[in-house]
Amino acid sequence: MKHLYLIFFTIILSSCTSLNTSTLDRDTGYFSTSIRATVVKYKPMDIDTRQSLILVPNSEFLKEQIQNIGYFNQVATYEELGTIIIETGLGNKIPSIMDKTGVKNAARHYKPFIWFRHTERQSASEDFVQFILTDALTLKDILVVETSTGKYLSGANDQYNWYPMFNSIIDYLKENSNTYGRAQNKSPAHVDQNDR
Repeated sequence: MKHLYLIFFTIILSSCTSLNTSTLDRDTGYFSTSIRATVVKYKPMDIDTRQSLILVPNSEFLKEQIQNIGYFNQVATYEELGTIIIETGLGNKIPSIMDKTGVKNAARHYKPFIWFRHTERQSASEDFVQFILTDALTLKDILVVETSTGKYLSGANDQYNWYPMFNSIIDYLKENSNTYGRAQNKSPAHVDQNDR
């Protein structure tokens, strides 16, 4: 029986891709997956006021996926934004952007933007990966979504984890932007668990 489980998980892992950039499906406007991410936190805001820049981790995969959504005018990694800050003469006011204080200083002295990052969470029975969108000017999280990576599968993959969470970002943009294309069928209204 143990061998059957091992074969099953090997087949599952080999059929899934990991960290492959993808473009939006022309018909749906989403990344191709049948899985939906869980919305953990949702705070509406006029996202168009932060459209000029999104700060992303130093990851080509994450950067390209955000670029493929086609909403933000500029997608910059920590390294790239650090270079911009130095080139614009703001190094004294923003010595680092590697922590919350630095991110907030960059939003105050350079320009307001959205801060995108990911993290992991564990419960007693499951492991999760999360995407977090934060208004860098206020340091308030506006969107937190997650997908389960299970206890026995090694790491997150595109179809079950990354693409569903990117699709949740697209949902957020559709619901909170006047410039991003609106879908015919909007997703159900979200309830912030912190407001219950």
